[in-house]
Amino acid sequence: MGLNKNTKFYLGLLVVLALILYIYLLFNFSIENIGLFLFWTTLAIIVESLLIPLPNNTMGVSVGYAINIATIIVGGPLIATTASGVAFLLRVPNIPGRGYVHLLNIPFYKSLFNIAQSIIITALMSLCYLGWGGGVGVFVTIPTILILLLGMIINTSIISGFMSLSGNTPFVNTWIGNIRGTLTSSIAVGTMGIIISLAFIGYGYGAVILFFGPLLLARYSFRLYMEMRNLYLSTIQALNKTIEAKDSYTSGHANRVGEYAVDLAKAFGLPFTSIENIKTAAILHDIGKIGINDNILNKASKLTAEEYQEIMRHPSIGADIICKVDFLRDITVIVKHHHERYDGNGYPDGLSGDEIPIEASVLMIADSYDAMTSDRPYRKALTAEEAVLELRKNSGTQFHPELVEKFIAILGQ
Repeated sequence: MGLNKNTKFYLGLLVVLALILYIYLLFNFSIENIGLFLFWTTLAIIVESLLIPLPNNTMGVSVGYAINIATIIVGGPLIATTASGVAFLLRVPNIPGRGYVHLLNIPFYKSLFNIAQSIIITALMSLCYLGWGGGVGVFVTIPTILILLLGMIINTSIISGFMSLSGNTPFVNTWIGNIRGTLTSSIAVGTMGIIISLAFIGYGYGAVILFFGPLLLARYSFRLYMEMRNLYLSTIQALNKTIEAKDSYTSGHANRVGEYAVDLAKAFGLPFTSIENIKTAAILHDIGKIGINDNILNKASKLTAEEYQEIMRHPSIGADIICKVDFLRDITVIVKHHHERYDGNGYPDGLSGDEIPIEASVLMIADSYDAMTSDRPYRKALTAEEAVLELRKNSGTQFHPELVEKFIAILGQ
């Protein structure tokens, strides 16, 4: 995927800032101990190559922040910044489904972004460490704690800026979502980096190698967590495939609903975490149909009152399934209430207005629009124009009125 005009400009600014900072370091600092530089650079390359892919395989996390912190303290600005940049340049992570990823087989802009980002973060952290009372090869508590927090703020800000411009989402909401998702792990990994620096200052290279083991163990534990999370998600998706087998209409429906819902959530300015929850909820919103009789799901004629009552159970059944999985609990209320009406005549709980979670209201509009524009056993699909008329007609009764206007504007684009 390429970059839009805004992200290209943003990337250009990052590259220029990285060059300015690195040139400043070259003129004001030097690498006097080549052995020290090679040692920390090698460690940085190793940990960056041991990237842990996130579920979408487009991003990943590493424990490189620990080595970054340690190198800043023991090596100074130029060694730390150069080691960090070289690590991103030469890393070779193994991504499931893609194999080994390196400089020659990924888009150039991604490498440029990663290297520029690492230089900016490390250079600013290093300079602030010295400016706030730290010294090269000397551990000072307060400046170390401050740069640990500073690194998290700069990192999440740079990433959030890129995501905000490429995804057309509010920066603040995106940043808050990112900082929440990385705060605990960044503090834990950064603290380990502090321990590694103290080991080097007190006992030399051998002690760092000894502490490198626990760092890799932390990485291994996090990888197991991610694999378990992916296993849960795969299991749920397998259940969703079961629904598609039971109800042919569902095939492709969840993906389309997800696209509509995410676009609407972004246009409405929902925070990053809400958008991610909506994306997941869209995949699983009909999972409760697994508990509904096949004859009812595939009935070619209009449902009876009793059959419709049975269909109305599927949001609650779905919520009961999802709430058993820890990392999916945040989307339970979205799945449960995606058939609530704005006027209170929906199901399962008859919520109305602002009582309905805004994410559920977003999902309902996306779900309803796709349902109207898809063929069903008992009727032909409406045209897009006819579906828009239905949305307008039911705005303020079935649907959240502000969301309807945003959604129609999106369709108009």
